[in-house]
Amino acid sequence: MQRALESALAELTLGPEIVATDSSAIDAWLLRNEVEVEDARALKRDFPRLLVYRKLVRRNLRDALESTIPRSIARLGAGFEADFDEFLRICPPVTHYLKDLTPRFLEFALPRWAKDESVPAYIADLAQHEALQIEVATLLSRPKHHVPAELGLDECVEFIDGARLVHYDFAVHRLPEDEASRVEPERERVSLLVYRSPEHEVRYLELGPFAAAALSALHERRLTLRAALIEASAELGLALDDELLTGTARLLSDLAERSVLLGKSPAIPG
Repeated sequence: MQRALESALAELTLGPEIVATDSSAIDAWLLRNEVEVEDARALKRDFPRLLVYRKLVRRNLRDALESTIPRSIARLGAGFEADFDEFLRICPPVTHYLKDLTPRFLEFALPRWAKDESVPAYIADLAQHEALQIEVATLLSRPKHHVPAELGLDECVEFIDGARLVHYDFAVHRLPEDEASRVEPERERVSLLVYRSPEHEVRYLELGPFAAAALSALHERRLTLRAALIEASAELGLALDDELLTGTARLLSDLAERSVLLGKSPAIPG
């Protein structure tokens, strides 16, 4: 009985709207969810109140999305409403935590946007960029009482938890913060290191091709410093000469000053 009521309320809240005056649609909804007769009478009697509940739940979910990806939603316009309705119908939230809502929505929406010619090609990058700010803001910056350790070529590099390396096809990080703006980003392959500073601010560092390749090997795949430099230089067809090594040293020093890089860590076996 409880499961039937939960199923009925979930469909009413997340599925297509049922008009309060459409008695046959209400009966069909109760029948689909196998609601018992006594409960069905109560639900029919209170149906207008249930529609108010539906409206409140959907508004809260929409507001949560709008707080995390506001510029993307503004640029999508009316198209977002259709995506939002389909998301709730097909792939509704599975937890009560609003922080999990945006990642789940993007998991649903990104493939749809990629196939929809009416959606600007840069929207996927912009939405992920906006959502990333919220994600990184919740992560830890430099641990208290941390003592930096000198780096070695045959050791891995330790970064703070609140750091992410991302790659975009559009320079969406340069767009105005104004939600009313419709300036389009340049189509340009961009790599960013996004991190939470000790002052609890989310900051962005645009990386050149070699820095992006080296940090990808160091941060994402946990290669040793030596292996990361060899791989990055080979990938880009560059000679691993003194100039490149000096530039890498400056980059790592800069990251340490930004409190993104903590120092060395043990290499991962295998």
